[in-house]
Amino acid sequence: MVPRFTAHRPKGRGMLAVCCLALLGSLGLSAGAAAAPTRTSRPLPVSASTGVTFQGISQAECAANRRAGRIIFVTSYSYAPAASIADVVVAARRGFFKDMCLDVALQPGFSTDNVALVSAGRVQITSLGSDSEVLAARAEGANLEGILTYGHTAISELITPGDVKITSLKQLDGKTVGIKGALPYEVSAMLAKLGVDIASLNQVQVGYNPVIIDQGRIMALPVYKSNEIRELNVLGDKYTAWDPTRYDVAASFAALVVNTNFARAHPTAVADFLRADIAGFWWAYRHQDQAVAYCENLVPPQLGITRPVGRFRWRVESSLVIHSTPASEPIGGLDLSLIKAEYAQDVHLHLVAPGVDISTAFDTAFLTEIYRGVTLVWPKKFT
Repeated sequence: MVPRFTAHRPKGRGMLAVCCLALLGSLGLSAGAAAAPTRTSRPLPVSASTGVTFQGISQAECAANRRAGRIIFVTSYSYAPAASIADVVVAARRGFFKDMCLDVALQPGFSTDNVALVSAGRVQITSLGSDSEVLAARAEGANLEGILTYGHTAISELITPGDVKITSLKQLDGKTVGIKGALPYEVSAMLAKLGVDIASLNQVQVGYNPVIIDQGRIMALPVYKSNEIRELNVLGDKYTAWDPTRYDVAASFAALVVNTNFARAHPTAVADFLRADIAGFWWAYRHQDQAVAYCENLVPPQLGITRPVGRFRWRVESSLVIHSTPASEPIGGLDLSLIKAEYAQDVHLHLVAPGVDISTAFDTAFLTEIYRGVTLVWPKKFT
């Protein structure tokens, strides 16, 4: 029987315009120049650093990756074109995993179930909503570890009705707030930081239709910057957005995790999965319409993710990923100091239990192996 772990955050994934970054060495990709993430004390026991170069992949590494067998990746919100989903879909469709001699099978899922599946070893790799979700899983004893985080900012924000004058979120005390599962970590942190008595809020479950904010039934609603905001703008509904990043709230989104036993047994496969995935991210960033189309062909129609909705989601999330990554750090990098700040915030708010060892909950060694500084080592012939 697969153990179940508590879901702490509503599921579903998800505007910042940024300049396109130059691609070095085709997909030898750079976000700037300087240091790679800090390496943990657990170096890879095999030569991932020399097995893949800008010229190709060695026979030894290819053989090692094939020995890993089939790698099952389960998505966190079906095949929505979101960070940590669209990049994997693109890597599969463009053959990037095959280029690394990996047999990767994609399965649609929702992150409420993914922690238990990965922890039990029935799935090897999946995506979770944030580093906070990784920490919450580890606090409950999950046998997994974080290996990549795309977004180093908040993907959620809180909106209040445009026709109600709210000058301070403290005015929400005792009011009704719509939620989808639970308040997002970063929204809870913002409310607490601004003095809101969260216990006094009347939290009611609502759907993903944001027009409820204009119907007088609730006084606030958490939304994804990459999702509900578009619908409100299209409809012309008035609202006020409260972004946690404006209040120095530590936040993240789009984290990849791996089963710990699998990572120890097949380190090159994990490193090269990330290598192909990040190559997929950059391809999707440069070919946004095609990347969204790849996802649209897989996503169930009942989710309502139309082409315009998907384009908006991917444009916002991919831009947030790039904008929130310092030029001196690689895309997808694990910044342990930021994770520490996010964890301290979560513990203070009693959102995540204390006692998690961050140095073992996240493993930076895989990213260290696939980057040279901030340049992804990706064979030119596979672009």
